Amino acid sequence: MDRQEPAGQDPQDLLDVQPMKIELDEPPTDPMDTEVHAVAEPQKPKTDIDSILPLYDDMQEEGNYVFKWKVSNYNVLRTKEKEYSPEFEVAGSKWRVLLFPRGNRQTDAISVYVDSVDAHEQAPDSDWHRCAMFAIGVMNPRDESLLVQQAAQHRFNPEATDWGFNQLTKLTWMYRGHESIGGPIIEKEEFIVIVWIRVIKDETGVLWHKFEKWDSRKETGFVGLKNQGATCYMNSLLQSLYFTSYFRRATFEIPTENDEPSKSIPLALQRVFYNLQVSPEAVGTTELTKSFGWDTLDSFMQHDVQEFNRVLQDTLESKMKGTKAEGAISRLFVGKMKSYIKCINVPYESSRVEDFYDIQLNVKGCKNLKESFDEYVAVETLNGDNKYQAEGYGLQDAKKGVIFNAFPPVLHLQLKRFEYDIERDAMVKINDRHEYPVEINLDAYLDEHAVRTVSQKYHLHGVLVHSGDLHGGHYCAFIRPGPEDKWFKFDDDRVIPARHKEVFEDNFGGEYPMARPGVKVYKRYTNAYMLVYVRDSDRDQVLAPITNDDIPEHLRVRLDQERAAHEKQMRERDEAYKYIQVKVLTDDQIAHHGGFDLWNFNDPGAQISTFKVVKQDTFNDFKEMVGRHFKLSPQRFRLWTMVGRQNRTVRPDAPIPENDGDLSMEKIQNKYAKTSNELRLYVEQMDDPFAAKISNGISQKPTPLPIRDDRLPGTVNDIVLFLKYYDPFTSRLTYAGRLVVENRQHKIGDIIPKLLERAKLPPGTPLRLYEEVKPEMIDLLKPKSTFHQAELGDGDIICFQRDLSLQEEEQLPSPALCDVTGYFDALRNRVTITFKEKGKEREDAGVTIVLSKKMNYSTVAQALAKEIGAEPEKIRLLSFTHSGVAPRSGTPIKFSQSWTLELAFGPMFQPRDIVPNEEINGILLYDLLDIPVAELETKRYLKVTFADTQNKEHGPFDILLSKTAKVSDVLADITDKLQSDAIKTERKGSGKLRMFECSNSSRIVRVLQPEDAVSIIKEGADIYVEEIPVDEENLAPGDKVIQTCHYNKDPSRGHGIPFTFVVRNGEPFTVTKKRLQERMGMNEKDFAKVKFAVIPADQRYSTAKPRPIEDDEVLAALPWDGAVLGCDHIDKTGRNGRLGSFEKAIKIFG
Repeated sequence: MDRQEPAGQDPQDLLDVQPMKIELDEPPTDPMDTEVHAVAEPQKPKTDIDSILPLYDDMQEEGNYVFKWKVSNYNVLRTKEKEYSPEFEVAGSKWRVLLFPRGNRQTDAISVYVDSVDAHEQAPDSDWHRCAMFAIGVMNPRDESLLVQQAAQHRFNPEATDWGFNQLTKLTWMYRGHESIGGPIIEKEEFIVIVWIRVIKDETGVLWHKFEKWDSRKETGFVGLKNQGATCYMNSLLQSLYFTSYFRRATFEIPTENDEPSKSIPLALQRVFYNLQVSPEAVGTTELTKSFGWDTLDSFMQHDVQEFNRVLQDTLESKMKGTKAEGAISRLFVGKMKSYIKCINVPYESSRVEDFYDIQLNVKGCKNLKESFDEYVAVETLNGDNKYQAEGYGLQDAKKGVIFNAFPPVLHLQLKRFEYDIERDAMVKINDRHEYPVEINLDAYLDEHAVRTVSQKYHLHGVLVHSGDLHGGHYCAFIRPGPEDKWFKFDDDRVIPARHKEVFEDNFGGEYPMARPGVKVYKRYTNAYMLVYVRDSDRDQVLAPITNDDIPEHLRVRLDQERAAHEKQMRERDEAYKYIQVKVLTDDQIAHHGGFDLWNFNDPGAQISTFKVVKQDTFNDFKEMVGRHFKLSPQRFRLWTMVGRQNRTVRPDAPIPENDGDLSMEKIQNKYAKTSNELRLYVEQMDDPFAAKISNGISQKPTPLPIRDDRLPGTVNDIVLFLKYYDPFTSRLTYAGRLVVENRQHKIGDIIPKLLERAKLPPGTPLRLYEEVKPEMIDLLKPKSTFHQAELGDGDIICFQRDLSLQEEEQLPSPALCDVTGYFDALRNRVTITFKEKGKEREDAGVTIVLSKKMNYSTVAQALAKEIGAEPEKIRLLSFTHSGVAPRSGTPIKFSQSWTLELAFGPMFQPRDIVPNEEINGILLYDLLDIPVAELETKRYLKVTFADTQNKEHGPFDILLSKTAKVSDVLADITDKLQSDAIKTERKGSGKLRMFECSNSSRIVRVLQPEDAVSIIKEGADIYVEEIPVDEENLAPGDKVIQTCHYNKDPSRGHGIPFTFVVRNGEPFTVTKKRLQERMGMNEKDFAKVKFAVIPADQRYSTAKPRPIEDDEVLAALPWDGAVLGCDHIDKTGRNGRLGSFEKAIKIFG
């Protein structure tokens, strides 16, 4: 039984969770009285079902009922744990009340639930359910004004047979009353339980479903997309594009036979679309984001759906060129609009037609989609002081506006839910109510001269929804996949049927409806953000089903093979309980190890023989399997268990005795490796070239393997040791085999002749012997000590080397590696670092170097300088990140000789195993400075970017100045760089330089004068130096210098370098644009996509629609007064951030 109160705080889910105040039929006598006072004859509260339990507009009721149950002798009833009421029937289903007189796990409470009798009679795995809205109340049997009730809703099923309230009200209030009730409920140990219940028709099959065992493919025929962290915005758009069948078909038409998914956007998208079509479970998008060039950090950044859509469309459009799919995006999503100025009194009109991929509509001030369209095409009259300068006619009254020449088959409408609030000085989300219809007719918004071969009637195909605020939230999509009126909600990996209300009313925004008097009104932060409409005349073609013939054969074959392999892997995982994984180590594998211990069992790349063994197979069966694999007779080897010691090493422990041969492998694991999920064994071979035996101090080959059926202390005195030889001249550690010492009382020095033989050293060569205990403990052994005194036992490792003379030590190439201790110390501190230059983290693979954690700042810089050909003293190291983590933007590491690479790793870093591999341990960013990094501590450091006359960046450059320096010193430094060709650019300006500070929104904050002190510049400020254009120095009468900025769609979304520009007296904008193109340094194709507008000074950061500029306008004639010339185009750098933390500029690198 479910004893939980209704979860969630949505007012629609929890209708009334407080004790109900009495609602009088008549208002209080005193109009100034705001309290409800007790009166001698209280009025009856409204207890009809419509007052207590109003029905939602979009719900269909199957039946309702008001049930009353008089409870008597409550003092006796309280001795029972629970009590059921008589049954009652509603809409063909049986119900009853479940009462816990003493409370259900409560003190001082009465617990009451509605219980479905039919639910108890269903099979546990049955799909049977009933959805019900209900309220439960307790009432004084003689005074109906004394009433407490709460309401809820629930999906009753065999797993949740009852639902209600753990604490309907306090028991003390029931007896004594309370000010919120007015008096006691229980009188003479009697009270009445009332249940108001409505059984609701479950139209979608998921009403109030918990989705604990939901199978999207089985229940809906569709699957969702997995969220990588914050990719819900991408998932919503991809689902919308997927169900735009024409787009999916065009994507499949891009040739990708020879592509790699992680490097090819078309192939990665094809794979996502195909998997959405056939996969039984949610589809991953990691390959797709990797093909974008994104890292893990990008996948945890929230982005704007509409911006992502445009960048993705641009990228795919370029990939489709020269293929069968070329032009598909334009045919599907591109419409045409005309901006015009038409004179009222003379026959003159200026107009410009341009393409659009989507339409941005205002939400603020508009109640619905029609009002937004009306505002978009609203005509502005230019008269009075704002008359239009018409060519050949002078100043004229005119009408100015926008009209549509053609709408596309698929219309993307972005509702402008985010804008800059000038009073708050911050971006805010607009949660105002804004309604949209299921169908719209846009014929009225077409230009009178437009081609009207088809009706511009559209049906809603998708709604992309944002829940949350500016700083984050969640996206989902409601989509109608086909022409039928059936909606589904695509919420990341879950797909469920949706009701009409969920698609429309719930996403209009505004306040929650059905607010009751006295109940707090809640704002809705979930609302539509992007609408997708499909034109009726194109629906059959746009939404035509995808057939197998539409899918490239190579894609189908490849993914079917991958799916089969995945299914096989899943089956093996499901059957894994039947098997044991056994890793078997041989001397040959040890010989190739070369690191600490005998093997690194935690290294996934280490090649070791691994066997998948049925648990019920006997150990003898397994031993035969091993013999066949290594081509050994079972009589010529035995298997030792390998166990993990307390010092985190793994060594051979004991041979498995022959009398365990009939035990099952499951029992072998339980006996020798119970705490491990795998069994690790070592193969000890007879007549092994790696083996030798010491008996009575004499070295000899081992005789047949000794019997060691019991490993009890004292029963067997011989031990098996493993040998490693270290050569300090080559810094190499090699495996020298194993050694059987027959008696632990032998002296360690007795084995020296055998060691010399193994190392091929002349007899009598002095040796030094060490025990390899653990990475940080390499102990020197005394030759005169016995093995027993040195506590050496089975599986221990002895490392040996020549005992060098002082003269020999001086000849070593690496003095720090003169002995075994030094070698293991270097191995333990060995790290592999990838260095990446700041600003090139994505494009550049970087330089990978093996270093020591003990290296200081200068040593690390020297190692890097050697690889990249730089001056080490001018390398500045920046923030460190561990492997698998995206590099941060780069916080400088303070230059200090006491800093070591170990400090960068931090105290939490512990290598998994000490092995000589090339695994990347981390990433270090670096900067190449123009001055030694040590000088930064005593002087003022500025990072300055030079912008040439074509608005292109050079640098940034590191400039070191005295703390009392002035801006003129910075300009002099940049001048030197220009003259010495350190900045390579064609000089087209006046020769004079100026410096300005740029804001985060890409506006010129202030121009710094040469006499200004550099101390007024804030740390981290974006500083630019530019050459003053010649035309600014030679202004003609009537010319003006204005500020120009770059933005994308919205003035608040600035990017690029702002610049000043001269507008000439009498020059029409068609001519001005040619100079602008040169000033912006853009090619014809990109420049053709730029839209120009005047952004008034008081709207510079607002989302109000900028005023487009007509081709025949004269910019010098406009009253700028702080206004800005805006250049609207996509930011292709991917560097500049948006205002606020809601999202960052998107760039697809693939």
